[in-house]
Amino acid sequence: MLAPSRTQEILLIGAGALLIAVSVTVGAEGPAPFLVLALPAIVALSWWRPAYGLAFLMGVVLLTDQYGEILADGIEPFLLQALPIYTNLEDFTPLSFVYANLVELWIVLLVAVWFVRGVAHGALRLRAPACPLAWVLAAGTVAATFAGGILTGGDFKIALWEVRALGYLFGLAWFVPQVLERRRDLVVLLSVMAVALGAKALQGLYFYFVVLRMQMDLEDTFLAHEDPVMFIPLLFLLILLVHFRITPGLTRILAAATPPMVAGLVLTQRRVAYVSLVLCGVIFAVLLQPAARRTYARLAVPVALLGAVYVAAFYGSSSPLGRPIERALLLFDSTNESNLYRVVEAEDLRHTIDVHPWGVGFGQPFEMIRDLPKVWDLWEYIPHNEILWIWVKAGTPGFILVMYYFARVLAQAAWAHRALRDPLFRAVAAVAGIAVVNQLVVAYYELQLTYARNMLYLGTLVGVLAAVTAWDAAGRRPRRLRWA
Repeated sequence: MLAPSRTQEILLIGAGALLIAVSVTVGAEGPAPFLVLALPAIVALSWWRPAYGLAFLMGVVLLTDQYGEILADGIEPFLLQALPIYTNLEDFTPLSFVYANLVELWIVLLVAVWFVRGVAHGALRLRAPACPLAWVLAAGTVAATFAGGILTGGDFKIALWEVRALGYLFGLAWFVPQVLERRRDLVVLLSVMAVALGAKALQGLYFYFVVLRMQMDLEDTFLAHEDPVMFIPLLFLLILLVHFRITPGLTRILAAATPPMVAGLVLTQRRVAYVSLVLCGVIFAVLLQPAARRTYARLAVPVALLGAVYVAAFYGSSSPLGRPIERALLLFDSTNESNLYRVVEAEDLRHTIDVHPWGVGFGQPFEMIRDLPKVWDLWEYIPHNEILWIWVKAGTPGFILVMYYFARVLAQAAWAHRALRDPLFRAVAAVAGIAVVNQLVVAYYELQLTYARNMLYLGTLVGVLAAVTAWDAAGRRPRRLRWA
């Protein structure tokens, strides 16, 4: 076995060679300057403490827009938001055969550094992901559905585009508990995620008030579609931190980030986020123990009353503050084109399920009994309703296995919130469960299980659930490893 100093030298030499190779390959244009600066920092940070490398990744992921083009006209994303970390390398390098993006390479780099570091110090140990059997069944179902779709004539690139975000979910659900080794790692990771999403909310409010001057059509948005969805779990995390009176640093960060996140969630006009917030609030109340439920009521009831006053004051108003109410009411408008599209799309999906009960596989289009407008490139492969989409692709048995995984994680989160001894662990366990509910609600109406950012986000929270459960099962707070 190599000594640590020798291993560090090899890693630094390898990183330098990789940096030169990437810089030459990518060329003067594209993200090469960012790679030159970032790669040594990522390797060094990850070698020092892998959990911090993961936190760095999540900070960049949550700050960077995957689909900046969906923002309202006139908005120019900030530099960091426009980094092409979700774009395949083939699109801006001569590597036309590489169907991987910078996020995927970053994750591979993190795993490699974690593995080599652990082996070099003789401290490599593996933890199971949350609900390991359900994880294996669900991940295996996705892999089998991918292979089946390709073998039956499906398009490989489209199939890859369909499954890659689910791959992030399952990958991070396994990897996060491997690199979180102490309580401080958990606090740092959550703090970075809160700062990043708080910054996104502030940027969105700047776009709304300064750039757009509060003038925005009902169909427009100043935040990415997934941003208000990702705000929701952190709102409930703040409530639990306040209730338990723990981790004051993280509590202060969330207390500062929450007001702009709430404002962004309301003003950016994402109807499904409104629905999910209410449903998650109900599930959260059921999940809590009586003492925490009373704290939640003391905080939630005034907010609900304030919301009722807001609706009463601005219902029917043509002012910018009345626009979110008007947008929410579109949920009940049977003549709305967006609603009609989803109704027809759901009919087509149910027809495909009836005709193909064993699934069509990834890379294969769903069948149509009623025509749909071609609203985007993959409209006949990836529908808005991505719960039925899983059923269409994986068939009835596969759908049951994937949904079983989500249900099992939710049950594990509810149990952990009631059973774990450390209040911080109990808080994040509950939030992991809320994140699952939140994602499934949104995925029923919107393209969300194929979005990279929120699958990375959800995978991280599910991985955190596995970590805190393992720590508690060990009967002690997480201890430092010998090389920490």
